[in-house]
Amino acid sequence: MRKISLTLSILIMALATYGQEQLSVYVFVAEKCPISIYMARPLQETYKAFSDQVAFNAVFPLKNSKEETAQAFLDKNGLSDFKIKIDNYQGFARKLEATITPEVLVLNNKGTVLYRGRISDAYKAPGKMKHGTRKNELKEILGNLIKGNEIPKPWSPAIGCFITFHN
Repeated sequence: MRKISLTLSILIMALATYGQEQLSVYVFVAEKCPISIYMARPLQETYKAFSDQVAFNAVFPLKNSKEETAQAFLDKNGLSDFKIKIDNYQGFARKLEATITPEVLVLNNKGTVLYRGRISDAYKAPGKMKHGTRKNELKEILGNLIKGNEIPKPWSPAIGCFITFHN
């Protein structure tokens, strides 16, 4: 009985590890967007909880974003371990249909979007913060995805600064 239990535990750990390695978080942020700045704390919490299981990427989709300004933003906001993706020509934002900063997408290794939306419920609308307890939705979502659960739609839409697309 002990051998079966041990084998089952190893199998569960292997399946969990396989599932965990395939998740990537892409958070679209802008250096001067106040809501992008505000969401740094829930992003830090989420990173601390899942950095050994999930790849975290910060995407800067603005025309004037540069490697230096992006790194300065991440360093100032405690997110310096996120990988930087500069998307000046906005091809990545268009491909993933991101329209807001901050907007988060969770993808599996096949590129399937498992979640798109907000990081937390702190804002009801741009400039209108929620009163009372706030929920780190991204942290909760990653926990569920790692357990193998799907995130039912409709997903909570991102609230923040619009990405201005240029030709």
